[in-house]
Amino acid sequence: MSTRLGGRTAAFGLALALAASASAAVAVPASAAPSSATAAASSTSIQKVHLYELTTKGDQGFFYTADQAEMEQAVAKHGMRVTQTPLYSISRTAFPGGKPMWRLRYTVKSSYLVTVSPQERDQLVGSGKFVNDGILGYAAEDGCAGGTTKVWRLSNNGKWRLAVESHMISIVNNEPGWKLDGRAFNHFMS
Repeated sequence: MSTRLGGRTAAFGLALALAASASAAVAVPASAAPSSATAAASSTSIQKVHLYELTTKGDQGFFYTADQAEMEQAVAKHGMRVTQTPLYSISRTAFPGGKPMWRLRYTVKSSYLVTVSPQERDQLVGSGKFVNDGILGYAAEDGCAGGTTKVWRLSNNGKWRLAVESHMISIVNNEPGWKLDGRAFNHFMS
């Protein structure tokens, strides 16, 4: 399956099929009445933290963390660099209507993949090419909480990255080799 984005075709990979089968939710318009999931999420204290994107040493891939100390250690001890990619916030703790985000380490080179699909996580770890680094944080389900925006995942020859929609379109249109895997999750705008 593919889609046109500003003159270029982006191929949808296995991740999209897995994400679609794992999450068949329908987005709720902002003007719609709050659902019980929205009410539950808003009544629960969501501990929002910034999601950082870094390039790994030698630009072999991308690394994601929501822990400032881990980000600082990645820069100081492992030669990673913080990017200017516009990402917002995720929750540090589980909340009603939230789903865990797993960070998987690619064993072939210094590159990481983020997924919210337990099926994709298990398949990739089972392949022997990925190690489960654990839960990075929690993302909002569709219609779960106000003030969220979509995040997309892209891939390019053993590299995976996350991007908000406007940045995703820019990457696909202007950076050769990147393919759209599909929508990854929602994150909080503030």
